[in-house]
Amino acid sequence: MKIEFSRIICAAVAVLLIGCSSDMGAEPEQQPPNVLLIVADDLGYTDLGAFGGEIATPNLDRLAMSGTRFTNFHAGPSCAPTRAMLLTGTDNHLAGMGSQSGLETEQQKLSRNYQNRLRPDVPTIAEAMGDLGYHVVASTKWHLGDDDALPSERGFAKSFVLMPGGAGHFDDTPLFEHYVADWREDGHPFQLPETFYTTDLMTDKLLSYIDAGSVDQPFFAYLGYTAPHWPLQAPETSTAKYADQYQDGWDLLREQRLAGAQRSGVVDASAQAVARERGSIPWDSLTVEEQARETKIMQVYAGMVDRVDENVGRILEHLERAGKLNNTVIFFMADNGAEGHKMENVRTNPTWIAEKFDNSLASIGSKNSYVTLGPSWARAHAAPFRDSKGRLAEGGIRVPAFVHFPGQNANVDRAYMRVMDLAPTFVQLAAGRAPESMMGRSLLDRWLGGAAPYADNEIIAAETYGRRLAQRGDWKILLQEPPLGTGDWQLYNLAQDLGEQEDLSEEFPEIRSELIAGWEAYAIEVGVILPETPIYY
Repeated sequence: MKIEFSRIICAAVAVLLIGCSSDMGAEPEQQPPNVLLIVADDLGYTDLGAFGGEIATPNLDRLAMSGTRFTNFHAGPSCAPTRAMLLTGTDNHLAGMGSQSGLETEQQKLSRNYQNRLRPDVPTIAEAMGDLGYHVVASTKWHLGDDDALPSERGFAKSFVLMPGGAGHFDDTPLFEHYVADWREDGHPFQLPETFYTTDLMTDKLLSYIDAGSVDQPFFAYLGYTAPHWPLQAPETSTAKYADQYQDGWDLLREQRLAGAQRSGVVDASAQAVARERGSIPWDSLTVEEQARETKIMQVYAGMVDRVDENVGRILEHLERAGKLNNTVIFFMADNGAEGHKMENVRTNPTWIAEKFDNSLASIGSKNSYVTLGPSWARAHAAPFRDSKGRLAEGGIRVPAFVHFPGQNANVDRAYMRVMDLAPTFVQLAAGRAPESMMGRSLLDRWLGGAAPYADNEIIAAETYGRRLAQRGDWKILLQEPPLGTGDWQLYNLAQDLGEQEDLSEEFPEIRSELIAGWEAYAIEVGVILPETPIYY
């Protein structure tokens, strides 16, 4: 089909890509840009070098440092709500993912907003891009429903997906006892190779799908790695690079990560580290054996992130050889904050893990092991923020993100943005019109130096697992149950307090009331049903 470029899109392509005429009334000389969307699973805010970390991520750093890094980009607090917003461009409740599979309460189950699968009446970015003539492919964790919500039925011409929230990285180990590591290709069960590693295999599949498209057809490719999601496992060659690191523990790493984030410009120089959080403990309180074990866990985690970067390098080389790199917009993000729950201790895991896995020091990171990051390392990854995955404090929802396109000037953007903004952005980039269901704002004008997508006087709100927030500019109210919060609304000024440590409710009651009213209006708009019992995640 012929794609008519609007004035803004042609201006975008003139800046972004080679070959668009400088005459804004003329037809562009080349096809619309390809789009590569990369999502890392449970990646911490400061894990990449470009965001202050020490893990070797040269390929991602090169893209980020020559592109635009977003320091105020927000996802959902966990995997499925984020992915629902990412693929639909609307609030997770309206997309059908008001909670996450297995965490919804009995009252919530009665609502179509809490079926925890993509609602069939809400269009996806894949469907929209396909209608605009794109070759739409995915190699990703899906986590958006089962046979009633397959990616092959939601706009993806080719898809290789892990259907549930996670699995082993070397084999078909399920995330929990009695779960199934359900891999699908184009909707059909997929037999895993005898030898593989998820990050490598997912990259292989994506590249083959991109190559399967016609030469004159742009692609939209969604690559959602399962790394560094637990269980933490990595090839020995990747982990070995970090054999001399992390012996000094998480307290020092926290200081180093904060300093690195400040040097890299993604955190203000005045930001302070958060006081010790619930669940985290001093490194020097551990025994020598415990320190050795925790050191190895962090080394494996670093190896997983390292392997992601290595595979991104493979993709860049492949696109360059194919002559596609200079016509590709690349967006990278994490889906939520680092995983702070010690998942070895939930459900039947203590017994199941003890019986099935070898978590001895030498085995940690192998396919025979099952370990997770835990709260103390997660706290170190969050730089100045409070909390981690599953929570609505900034440590759970503010994620590393950047965009890269050829001809772009390096930049750091501090404007507030959120994951639901990406779908309408990509549709506009493809010269299309976003479906009315997309609540997000296109970021394309901002990427080209325009105004911020949200005004300082707008109220933005969210809810997941009964936890609630509303924000206007730097003012944010947060309600989380004890011990995460007080069970009542607390007011923070993020310009002065990134760690959400000082409740200003008594000093600014009018602002607090205004934000509460904003959240209540939001709850009605998107159909929030608060859980009748606490959600312990």
